[in-house]
Amino acid sequence: MAANLAFTIPEACEMLSPAISEKQLSEIIRVLRWEPAGRKYTGRAGRPALTWDWAQICELHAALLPWLG
Repeated sequence: MAANLAFTIPEACEMLSPAISEKQLSEIIRVLRWEPAGRKYTGRAGRPALTWDWAQICELHAALLPWLG
């Protein structure tokens, strides 16, 4: 896997198995006070979507697995 991968919350939720909802992931990130890895321009008006480090998301997901099943 390439270094420095970053995804938006909806993109990350699509790839995680077992699934975690966008609301759950965004709330956990908010509570942990993570800093975004960057911004992704969506081609739509308004602010760009924040991106989050994929490695951190995977570590978080692995830690939560016992409670997701």
